[in-house]
Amino acid sequence: MKNQDAVFNQIIQQETQLLVRTDPMDVLGDLIDDEFTEIGSSTTIYDKTEVMRWLASDDPSERAGQQFTARYLSDDVILLTYISSIKENPSADSKQALRSSIWRSTEGRWRMVFHQGTPIR
Repeated sequence: MKNQDAVFNQIIQQETQLLVRTDPMDVLGDLIDDEFTEIGSSTTIYDKTEVMRWLASDDPSERAGQQFTARYLSDDVILLTYISSIKENPSADSKQALRSSIWRSTEGRWRMVFHQGTPIR
C-alpha cells in the first residue's frame, strides 16, 4: 500500500484534531463520516450529530494521545489505536483510556466511521 507512513501520519493528525478540538467546527465535522457510530464508556451509542454537539460544547478538559498504532484492515479502511489522557480540569487527576477508531477513505478523503474508548483502571 503506497505511502503507508504518510497515510498513517495523516490519520493520526486527524484523530488528534478531534481529540484536542482546536479546529473550527466545519473542519472537525468533515473528519467524521455521516455513518459514524461511537460506543461510549457508559455503553451509550452516539451518532455524528451527538458527537458534533459535544465537540461544539465548552469543555475545559485537557486531552492528549500517545502510543498511536495504525494498520490497514483493507485498502480503504484503517484501524487506529492509542492511549488517551484526559484531565477534566487543571486540578483533576488524569484518566487514561485505550481508544480505537476506524477510518474509511471515500472519494479520496479519510473520515472516522467508528470510535470506542475503554477506560484503563
